[in-house]
Amino acid sequence: MKTNSSERNNFITLVTGSEFTQKAILEQLRKYISDDIVINDYILDRKENNKIQSGLIVFSSKEAYEEYIYKEGKPNTNKYVVANRTVLYNSLDKILLMPKDEAVLFVNDTYESACEGIENLKSIGLNFLNYIAYYPGCNTDITCVDIAITAGELDKIPKSVKEVYDIGVRVLDFASIVRILELLNMLDYRVQKFADMYIEKVIDFAKKVSDEARENSKLAKTLRQEIVGRGYYAKYTFDDIVGKSLAITKTKDIALKLAKTDLTILIEGDNGTGKELFASAIHNSSKRNKYPFLALNFSALPDELIESELFGYEEGSFTGAKKGGKFGIFEQANGGTIFLDEIGDVSYKMQTKLLRVLQEKEIMRVGGNKIIPVDVRIIAATNRDMQQLIMQKKMREDLYHRLKIGYLSIPKLKHRKEDISIIVEHILKTEYKNEYTIDKDVFDKFDIYDWPGNVREVINTIKYMSAVCCNNHITINDFPTYGFFNAEKINHDSNNSHKENDLDRELTFNEFKFLESIRKLSKSGEIVSKQKIKTYLDQNNYKITDYQIRKLLSELRERSYLYKSKSSYGVELTTEGNNVINYYNMKTTKNNQND
Repeated sequence: MKTNSSERNNFITLVTGSEFTQKAILEQLRKYISDDIVINDYILDRKENNKIQSGLIVFSSKEAYEEYIYKEGKPNTNKYVVANRTVLYNSLDKILLMPKDEAVLFVNDTYESACEGIENLKSIGLNFLNYIAYYPGCNTDITCVDIAITAGELDKIPKSVKEVYDIGVRVLDFASIVRILELLNMLDYRVQKFADMYIEKVIDFAKKVSDEARENSKLAKTLRQEIVGRGYYAKYTFDDIVGKSLAITKTKDIALKLAKTDLTILIEGDNGTGKELFASAIHNSSKRNKYPFLALNFSALPDELIESELFGYEEGSFTGAKKGGKFGIFEQANGGTIFLDEIGDVSYKMQTKLLRVLQEKEIMRVGGNKIIPVDVRIIAATNRDMQQLIMQKKMREDLYHRLKIGYLSIPKLKHRKEDISIIVEHILKTEYKNEYTIDKDVFDKFDIYDWPGNVREVINTIKYMSAVCCNNHITINDFPTYGFFNAEKINHDSNNSHKENDLDRELTFNEFKFLESIRKLSKSGEIVSKQKIKTYLDQNNYKITDYQIRKLLSELRERSYLYKSKSSYGVELTTEGNNVINYYNMKTTKNNQND
């Protein structure tokens, strides 16, 4: 049966297996076909569909065509296209990172569609993996396979799989789009537009999957330059560092000058001052800004994990090592910047290895025997007193000086209080689109607080106050309660003696003796364990039980006066812990003098 030109040019029926596929292909077609052409849907998974009367029919695949014939018989028009499908070229960055010969499932709804998906991947150059077709009801042994790739069929992934890469629904290929446009009498600028977009994606992807790029080091370099989607980028610029005080303006000026060099930089500053923000801004203002920015926090990981994260490892180097090994962040960041946060917490052993990298500009993977040259800039940061750590033999002096070629000290917020109102207004503008107003006396109250948590504490306070205020108007009545703040508390009564009494209540005599013993033991440079604390207190005629020690450790950690040292059984004082001991001593001395 023939159809007239107006029917053919203004009416399409898109036949797909599922609603999910229908939506994806419809979105693709609409980029090239104007809205005046009606596109009706026929979904094979749906129980009821309107009968196709006339116009162009587009079958999303050979499978869809065969299933339609089984249900409805042959189409009543000779104007139809049985399309071929392909994967989106911009959906495959994560697959590129897999090691050669890695076993992976390709999951789809049928054996045929799974095999077709595998062939698609192989045809565009991803033929370095060991693909296994998987579909509901198959009996394939997958006990040793941890990774699955799927084209939108997430509900069919077996539960035993640990990692899933969804490349999205496969769309119509170039030839199918051209055939559809031809039957619609639209082979004009649209096909050129489609061809340009398609070729651009093919060329871009071909760069990523070239034979040289799939070699480990060269592949890593390609990915670093091409794939920003993995989150290896610096989020902040100097515009994100707000304030007009002399202290912050001078710091930003120094940081900007350092950014133009390639010097290793050490950033010192209290928690919440914005050390990572400065590191990110330095990277974005440097010549390395087109390359990755990776961060590693030394306080969050044990030595074993730190070493493998930094340097990577070879296959079989330890129990649980991934097949094919793993790139470390030095390789991943090659050409870019590595931000080593909490450098003061790194162990002496790891310091030696870091020093070697800084000196030689090369690494060796865990379990490997091959020297790998690396070109990275290191920015390190700490909130600890590095000179004191050197005296305690916890920090290598040579590493310290290697890191401190460029130096940046971030000022505390209490030393630039004129910036508080600017910071608050910036938060209200960027986070809340200026939907909130704030009373002037709130800023007056902010000015009498020293903000030991720095900018981070300001952000948390504003978030709290905006949540509890009425009619989007923040007033002095919306201040958090006493327990919300850090060691120093906002003086609700504008009375300094009241604030001192609040701090005085922070520490009992038992707690003071306990913290004081830890400080004195720490000066020896040894790890302070529960047993050492008990022995020290016993020797100083202060009896304490094991239960009391456990209870005090738990409570004082919760109040941020203690934290775990790198050893699993050691403890150390935080800055707040040292401050509260000093305050207790000062109060005791003052009271004795008054007596």
